[in-house]
Amino acid sequence: MRARGSTRPGRTSPGSIRARPTGSSSSCATVSGTPSPAPDDPLATVRERTRENLFWRHLGVEVADAREGWVRLRVRVRDELRNAAGAPVHGGVYSALVDMAVGGALATLHEEAAGGVGQTTLDLNVSFLAAATGDTLFAEGRILRRGRTVAFGETTITDAGGKLLAVGRATYMIIAKRA
Repeated sequence: MRARGSTRPGRTSPGSIRARPTGSSSSCATVSGTPSPAPDDPLATVRERTRENLFWRHLGVEVADAREGWVRLRVRVRDELRNAAGAPVHGGVYSALVDMAVGGALATLHEEAAGGVGQTTLDLNVSFLAAATGDTLFAEGRILRRGRTVAFGETTITDAGGKLLAVGRATYMIIAKRA
């Protein structure tokens, strides 16, 4: 039994310091000293993260659209993203897109306003449904539920014709500000 006034295990009391997780962070976790775009412009928020994130730029991810809790990403397929020249797109690209789309959707919810400064992936699951053979992929991510410290989201990946290629889910930890 806990003493009166103590916090539950795994929780911090008000004013205490919550350490940042060690290890690699998500492909869309960006903690920078630059101010975020206005909270009423989710598209600008996600596009700013895209410009700052080297991995997003390496894959050629573009933000096609964004609203609060939702994002649509576009990737033009090139041979570097395939298993071999002319082959289907590598499954790792699908996995990265699930992570990026959920992370991008979470970024539209302005973790700073909720006391956080960033986010990191806790869990990622991808179901590969069809091989991508076209020249463009789209990933739509949306947040299913967002709590104070954890958020859950899902992504669908389609080709330009709307063919469903993959679905995935991701769980994120919202990184709290240091006291």
